[in-house]
Amino acid sequence: MAAAHEAMGDIRRAKELVLRSLAILDHPDSRFLLARVLRTEGETEACLTECDRLLARHPGSRPVLQLRGSALEAAGRFDEARSVIEPMLDPASNGGREAEAPLRFEWAKLLVHAKRHEEAIALLEGILLEPQPDGFRQVVLHLLAKARDRMGDYRGAYAAAERANRINKLPFSPEVYEQQISMLIENWSRESMAKFPSSSCDSAVPVFVAGMPRSGTSLIDQIIDAHPRAFGVGELATIEDFAQQLAAAWNPDLPPPGCFGRYDSFRWTRAARDYLREVQRLAPKAERIVNKALGNNKLVGLIARLFPKTRIIHAIRDPRDVAVSCFLGGFNNRLHPWTTQVDWAVSAWVQSMRMMEHWKASLDVPILDVYYENLVRDPETEFPRIIEFLGLEWDDACRDFHQSRRTVRTLSYDQVNRPLYVTSAGRHANYAAFLKDIEFPRYEPKPSTPQR
Repeated sequence: MAAAHEAMGDIRRAKELVLRSLAILDHPDSRFLLARVLRTEGETEACLTECDRLLARHPGSRPVLQLRGSALEAAGRFDEARSVIEPMLDPASNGGREAEAPLRFEWAKLLVHAKRHEEAIALLEGILLEPQPDGFRQVVLHLLAKARDRMGDYRGAYAAAERANRINKLPFSPEVYEQQISMLIENWSRESMAKFPSSSCDSAVPVFVAGMPRSGTSLIDQIIDAHPRAFGVGELATIEDFAQQLAAAWNPDLPPPGCFGRYDSFRWTRAARDYLREVQRLAPKAERIVNKALGNNKLVGLIARLFPKTRIIHAIRDPRDVAVSCFLGGFNNRLHPWTTQVDWAVSAWVQSMRMMEHWKASLDVPILDVYYENLVRDPETEFPRIIEFLGLEWDDACRDFHQSRRTVRTLSYDQVNRPLYVTSAGRHANYAAFLKDIEFPRYEPKPSTPQR
């Protein structure tokens, strides 16, 4: 059951089940599954501990060593990862056979980090010549797009991303999506929300980052997490889970609060306090704990009703850069089908901005707009502005966010673990030939101020 939940992406449930399994029988297969789950959660040290425990039982196990190297790579500990992966590439370590394709893929990631792009590309092209499952072929193609992009082969990068995004591509209708957002805005109007259940949780600890993927949400999260009195939980889906429960109970034929069925103010308060306990277990002394889940832009209204003293940071970036980055990046097609076409991503950007404007006009919680371009070009102004918005005093550790050994569980993991750079602002210009027939909304970053 744990393995099934892992395959479905329900990592929290997978972890619960595998721990129950281990309580019954300490079996190596269960330990290996636990190590995989911990790696996915970004619990690097715990994953390495499990790997070491398995290697003590089965010295030289290639699957365990590969997982260990993968966890180190995901944590930005590239030298350590190389020391694990490179010896395994020698055919002598594998009975005279070439290393397995997943292991060569891990090595290709390390080659990209080392800016050995041509070697990485040759390795990835070789993997693609072999029969591979669709899911693995897709991630290989996205890494190929990344390698070609970083070496300046933008035509090759775009072509690789197109091939990747055609695999298991799902339909997406911008018109239907706009209608869905219109319905959300109508259901969560200021007048309706005034009658909704509300939580009595008065904690100011929970903070949320909302906005489109690839808009600087991971960078904002990392800046805040670097503050000694703050902490980042990454993309924690607890509030999304509660939203799904509300959606299942929703009865549009009843006026609020009856439309939520048994989910009255007591249950909303319990959900808020359960979330608070969950995040405070991770950081008991933190005064602000930030969550940057990708679905937050749709949930700001719910968040405000659960945590009336929360603060929301809205990450904004040029829609051309967002669309290109999403298209090249390799998101979950099932959850975000709009990432597989640039014009679809533009439509999603427009609707995200529309939602956030609605929340600003309809809620009484403070919302801070942070433009990615300003953030990377004027950090001396923007970094303290974010920390001040959270009610914290400035700390120079925030400026050195990239020195954290924290594992960031997003596509930006290798970017937020290096010093600030400005080259991603305006990256769409590299792909102008592919964007000329797409209509983009007008965009101009401007200094933003806290809003109510």
